[in-house]
Amino acid sequence: MKKFVFPFILIITVILLSACAPSSGVLAINDTWARSAFTGDNGAVYFVIENGTDKADALISASTDVASSAETHMTMVNSQDVVTMQMQDAVQVPAGEDIPFEPGGLHIMLVNLTRDLKVGDTITLTLQFEKAGEITLQVEVKEQP
Repeated sequence: MKKFVFPFILIITVILLSACAPSSGVLAINDTWARSAFTGDNGAVYFVIENGTDKADALISASTDVASSAETHMTMVNSQDVVTMQMQDAVQVPAGEDIPFEPGGLHIMLVNLTRDLKVGDTITLTLQFEKAGEITLQVEVKEQP
């Protein structure tokens, strides 16, 4: 019986310690892509914010050189099944959580494009976070996945 006590305690300790493992410690932006669009139209950028830190943060603004402005929007469907978009002042990013920006949900609206966005192009987008500061991305224009 004594032979099994130490391995059992060791296994339980490893399980408990792995459950308490520290987070990655970084706020990262992954799976970035933008839709193709024409000069003068609006475009959209999508990605996933992965908050691997132990502190909540907030996306407070975005900017790019390919549009008059970059705004955070949420696509919503009202009670009459009409699709609308609402500008977001900030997007909260809780500690340890992922926030997807995807078609039909949160996205960065590129307002009044100053040039065409063609599949294969790359644009620069800068996201401003309350705590993490600026994160500049190179975003490829792709067909909708």
